[in-house]
Amino acid sequence: MILKKLICLWMFLFLVAGIASAEDKKKIFAEFTSYRKNVDAGKVGLNDEVWKSLSPSRLTLQRQFLVVPKPMDVGVKEMLVQSFNDGKYIVFRLTWKDSTKNDGPKIMNFSDGAALQFPVKKDPLPEYFMGEQKRPVHILHWKAWRSKDKQAGFQDVKSAYPNMTVDMYNFDYGIKGAGTEKTQAEKDIFTPGKAAGNPLSFDKKEIVEELTSEGAGTLKSKNIENTSGDAEWKDGQWTVLFRRPLVVTDPLSVKFTAGEKMPVAFSIWEGERRESAGRKAVSPAWAEVKVE
Repeated sequence: MILKKLICLWMFLFLVAGIASAEDKKKIFAEFTSYRKNVDAGKVGLNDEVWKSLSPSRLTLQRQFLVVPKPMDVGVKEMLVQSFNDGKYIVFRLTWKDSTKNDGPKIMNFSDGAALQFPVKKDPLPEYFMGEQKRPVHILHWKAWRSKDKQAGFQDVKSAYPNMTVDMYNFDYGIKGAGTEKTQAEKDIFTPGKAAGNPLSFDKKEIVEELTSEGAGTLKSKNIENTSGDAEWKDGQWTVLFRRPLVVTDPLSVKFTAGEKMPVAFSIWEGERRESAGRKAVSPAWAEVKVE
């Protein structure tokens, strides 16, 4: 009899938890507008005059606490967001305080970063934290070291450690002759990241990486570059732009429609605090951007 009551209680609690989870997905913690402007959103710069005409929305952030690794606290607890579109392209401008600039590729250096997340499909709305199975999200991820790559050239071991000394690499002989000349493919074998096809080991045209996820631990690079960006650290503050077409052909990419609202979530990483992967500041729930 007691066992039967316990089973009934467990089923009731499971049902209540399921209803609560479904309701949490619908919660929107903030709203802002992507204004329609007669300005080329695909080419707008970080500090162009148009931004002075757009009032920023202040959004709160909190530590990520759902999956390990979890930070005990985060440095960035609020950010400003602005957005506009020209009917073809949409652009988001994020601004937040960060007293240090972290963009180096050295071992144990952690990069500053920011990401926007959108559901691929709004109905049903996926979990705001990294999506869920069969309900993917589309993520636009900027890292400060990508901006450094764009400004100073691709950062590799030699740029990170210019005074390093190596006796010999299998693909870098001090003499010339038969057997010493190697193709790029043969050289890449001795560079583990490139040999494994790690997308972080290759130079990219854009500073924003596009990814897809169906829950924590499922993050994958989409290997497409439909989003461009710019970034600037000045006077203890990061300003980052994300620009992309309203609509693209890729079926697993976000598509914006004028007159409709699109859920969006944000993440910020502060490299000085060694934030990386799950150690980050995140939105407390989905926000919504209304596209004019």
